[in-house]
Amino acid sequence: MAADREMVESLRSRAELLRGQVERATSSFSSVLTQLRTIEVTAVSADRLVTVVVGADGKLRSLRLDPGIYHQPDSVELANTIEETIRVAADAAQKRMIELCEPLLPPELAGRPELAGSPEQLLESITGGFADILRKG
Repeated sequence: MAADREMVESLRSRAELLRGQVERATSSFSSVLTQLRTIEVTAVSADRLVTVVVGADGKLRSLRLDPGIYHQPDSVELANTIEETIRVAADAAQKRMIELCEPLLPPELAGRPELAGSPEQLLESITGGFADILRKG
């Protein structure tokens, strides 16, 4: 009987903790979403001939090619350089989004690989993660 009361109290305590985390996270979602949508990351290629800017969703917002590219007529190499520079910027944008969301996350959600995508997808993943925790809790 005492063990049952302890278990119920432990579950109740855990539920209260999770409820508080969910409330803090959801009340912060609007301001975090605004911050996520304003993320822009600039990357410059190793040869400094390509500069890209991507948004939080990893989509290209700006591409600048230095005139020096015309001294290297290899279009395949240029294309590869552009793609790699965009990839670097997109990875940095994803990392920045996750960093902004980390304070909202309980330990169970930190570092989950599905926390990626657009700002909306990221927040949807977090919300789904909270729901998973509550179901398991």
